[in-house]
Parts: sequence; structure tokens; C-alpha cells
Amino acid sequence: MRTEKKVKGWTRKTYDEIYNWVDKEKRENVRKVLLAHGLDDVVRRLEQAKNLGVWYEITQEAAKAVGNKVVEQAARAAERELERIVKINR
Repeated sequence: MRTEKKVKGWTRKTYDEIYNWVDKEKRENVRKVLLAHGLDDVVRRLEQAKNLGVWYEITQEAAKAVGNKVVEQAARAAERELERIVKINR
């Protein structure tokens, strides 16, 4: 039986999730994902933040941590999603 290796820190999943923090309805799920990946300090900083400036700083830290390849993959995925939404709404 194959077991999944638990990855701690910034990953493609946590990088994608951090962008959902701005949606208050998704925050609890984002919180759970970040905590599961050992990003307790990030969650604390987000919860204590008085504005989205802290969130923006964290997105930059995440991008640096995951590297250009993951950032570019995420950007392409976001573009595809936007294209899908545009097609639906035509």
C-alpha cells in the first residue's frame, strides 16, 4: 500500500490556497490547509492582520518559496479558469 508523504511548508496546494484567504467564506478551509502544512505562523499573521497588506506580503513570500515554475503553473490555471467563466457568461 502506498502512503502519501506529508509535505510541510509552502507547496503548490498552500500557494493556491493563500489566494482564497480574501474570500471570507473560504478562510476556514484555507486555515486548515495551512495548519496541516505546518504554516502556523502564517495563519497567526493572517488572523492578526489589520489589512490586506500583510496578506500581500505573505503571497510574495509564498511565491518565492515555491519558485517560478509553480507560480507560472498557477497563473496558467487561473487564466484557464477565467476563460471558462467568460465562455459560460457569453
